[in-house]
Amino acid sequence: MLHLAGGAAVSLALLLGFWGLHPDWAEFAAQPMMAAKVAWPLALANLAGLLLLQPSGERISLRPLALATTALLGLWSVAVLSGGVVVTDTTVVCLISVPLLALPVAAALLWGLRHRVVTAPARTGLGAGLAADGIGALIYALHCDEDAASFFLLWYTVGIGLTGALGWVAGSRLLSV
Repeated sequence: MLHLAGGAAVSLALLLGFWGLHPDWAEFAAQPMMAAKVAWPLALANLAGLLLLQPSGERISLRPLALATTALLGLWSVAVLSGGVVVTDTTVVCLISVPLLALPVAAALLWGLRHRVVTAPARTGLGAGLAADGIGALIYALHCDEDAASFFLLWYTVGIGLTGALGWVAGSRLLSV
C-alpha cells in the first residue's frame, strides 16, 4: 500500500508540475462531471486490485470485468447518443498523458511485488498495470478539460488498457519465479 501511495504522490507531483490543474478548477470540482471523471478510473483501479489480491494459484472470475465492460459500453452509448464529442484536439495528449502518469504508480507496484511469490506473473503484472493506470487516469482527470463523457469514457479506458498490456509484459519479465 505504501508503494501505491508513493507512486501516486510522484504522479500527482508530475501533474502539478507539468500539466497543472483544470483551468477552472474551483468551479469544475463542484460539477457532477468531475465526480464521473474520477469515479470511472477509480472503479477500474479497484477491479484491477482484485487481480492483485487474488492468490496467484487460484482461478479468477471474469464476472466483475464483464460487468464493468457492459457498464462502460452502456454509459458510452448514452454519452454518444446525447451528442458527446469522441475525438478532439486533445485526444493524443490524453492517450500519452494517462499512461505517463501511471508509470510511477506501476513502477512502485511492481517494485513492491518483486519479493512476493508470484505464480502468475503476467496476470499480476496486468493487475498492477490496470490499477496503476486507473490511478493515473484519476490524477489526469484533475487536469483534463474535456468534459464530454463520451471522450473520457473511451480514451481514459483505452489508455488504461494500454498500460494494462504493458503491465502484463512487465509482470511476465520482472515477476517470474
